[in-house]
Amino acid sequence: MKRISKLEKESIAEFANRLASECNKESTKSRKKGIGQFFTPPLTADFMAGLSNTNKTSVSILDPGAGVGILSAAIIEDLKSKDKVKNINLVCYETDKQVLPYLKLFLQEIKKDLSKEISFEYEIVEEDFVKSNSGSLTSNLNNYDGESKTLFDVVISNPPYFKLNKRDLPLRKFKDIISGQPNIYFLFMAISAKLLSPEGEMIFITPRSFCSGLYYNKFRKWLIGKVNIENIHLFDSRKELFSEQKVLQENIITKFTKNPVDNIKISKTYNGDFSNLETIKVSKNDVVYKSNGHIFFRIPSTREELRVIRELDKLPYNFYRLGIKISTGKVVAFRNKKHLQSTITKDSIPLLWMHNIKNGRISWPASYKNKPLAIRNTDESRWLLLEAGNYVAIKRFTAKEQKKRFVTACIFKDDFKRYGYFALDNMVNYVYREENELSKNQVKGIAKYLGLPIVDLYFRILNGHTQVNASEVYALPFPSLEQLELFGKDDIEVKEILSTKAKEIQRKTFDKKVMKPLYA
Repeated sequence: MKRISKLEKESIAEFANRLASECNKESTKSRKKGIGQFFTPPLTADFMAGLSNTNKTSVSILDPGAGVGILSAAIIEDLKSKDKVKNINLVCYETDKQVLPYLKLFLQEIKKDLSKEISFEYEIVEEDFVKSNSGSLTSNLNNYDGESKTLFDVVISNPPYFKLNKRDLPLRKFKDIISGQPNIYFLFMAISAKLLSPEGEMIFITPRSFCSGLYYNKFRKWLIGKVNIENIHLFDSRKELFSEQKVLQENIITKFTKNPVDNIKISKTYNGDFSNLETIKVSKNDVVYKSNGHIFFRIPSTREELRVIRELDKLPYNFYRLGIKISTGKVVAFRNKKHLQSTITKDSIPLLWMHNIKNGRISWPASYKNKPLAIRNTDESRWLLLEAGNYVAIKRFTAKEQKKRFVTACIFKDDFKRYGYFALDNMVNYVYREENELSKNQVKGIAKYLGLPIVDLYFRILNGHTQVNASEVYALPFPSLEQLELFGKDDIEVKEILSTKAKEIQRKTFDKKVMKPLYA
């Protein structure tokens, strides 16, 4: 690494970003992706730092996964601009041997630059942040592991993103917050929440995935018992934020505080430079949504979206209360190759994939990329099969930019009566009742309801990613089975399903020509 000095008229943030550019030249995209390392864009760092409200004269800052120091630079610049801080103590965690020389150079130069105005002390901890501080999750922080841990006034972080390898972690320390195999970034959030001072605040840029889904349910319950959400920022496009590094990720910026919060500020930008910022304030209950023993973080970003969730929340039912279930297709193709067939035979039954869902019904047989058309019906494969009956099939994956999140098909008993069974690939969800099978009209009513633009938008507010998970579908408000039965009749319109106010919201909010709702 060549020696780089801070220029006389260069700001602290500008210097950090110049170092990041030099460091990026030495690293390949595949290497950065492998370690989950993506440096924070300058304007994003400035926005994050601007969310801080600390007004102390002495401020302790934690930057876990510091990189070259971009976020540290931004928060220091912000504190300087308030002209109140006299002492700053910064702790940076970083383990990347390629990045560390740049971080050390940055902090050395910044200490010299601040020396006339602010007392600045820093520490670089060349250890894994999660492993070094995992004890904080099982401790009250008073002398755990024989040491007294410093608490921080501000934590600011762009943590790494990669799937956890649970074999590398002391699971007993994370049992209260881990389910399945979530991403490493949420442990940075959890540990940081425990390391906050009594009036501390933490500002993170992360994937949105922690706001919903079963993997993060225990974490969400735990988190809202430790900190309060104060700010959430959305990016309308997945492509803008890390565009230079060609990262396609649904990211959000969240600020949490130990202080009580009456309202949550939600902002949204449509590009990477934070111009044309839209902002609303909502109540805690609009965001922290409790359903069926689960907790979700909903993010309405406009007044129209806020009206949508408040109105649909008035519906009295959900799938649990209706006795309706949603499951995932049982056939994982690579695990069941020996049962799959390219043609239907006397001892096989239809196998349905996402591509078989077309225009609200099942199109089978239909070839697509040589996917098998059938699966053997034997004693060994019987557990993979579904009895012919009335179901709603739902694609599990859609693109964020796709106009409709719910892509459904009605399946009726007569469709596969001759085979007795059919099978679904695990990229398809299916809706059913174990007792008192859904009627044809109820199946049609559920599919039509999920196709309503107002319901589609509600689900997008609840579920910030492109996967249609069962846990979020269970959390959707629904009308009664009797209303769904009526709605399934071909001549019944949306007025039979939605309240007058909800109908008005839908009429004003959605362009039918664009959304192409099923009820039109």
